[in-house]
Amino acid sequence: MPKGVYERKPQEIPNMASEPTKLFPVLLNKNYVPRGEYEIVGYLKEAVKQKDAAGNMKIIEPEEFIEGEMKPHVSPGVGYGAIEKDGKVLVNAKIWAGTHIKLPIDEAKHLVSKKIAERADAIAA
Repeated sequence: MPKGVYERKPQEIPNMASEPTKLFPVLLNKNYVPRGEYEIVGYLKEAVKQKDAAGNMKIIEPEEFIEGEMKPHVSPGVGYGAIEKDGKVLVNAKIWAGTHIKLPIDEAKHLVSKKIAERADAIAA
């Protein structure tokens, strides 16, 4: 087209609402507040060990993966920052380090490049 002439036909805008966004699993290395849509997968609960009278370490509870819950903070009494978005108050605004979550692909790429998170898919292992 010549300079100064614009396309008069309206271009079709793809409808993003019809197709769901694909979420990519990551493991957080640092605490993080997701920008938008996310899903909490779970966290790896560490084994609980206790020293017996002979001085040997004994495993009381084995390590296990807790599904659907965010990893609790190491300090007791630490709360979550409440964020108001579109009239909704999001109680769990901050997600603690060590939690496996699913994020949109672009946001997950950004976190991995900044070393805030690691990939948690089968290829990375």
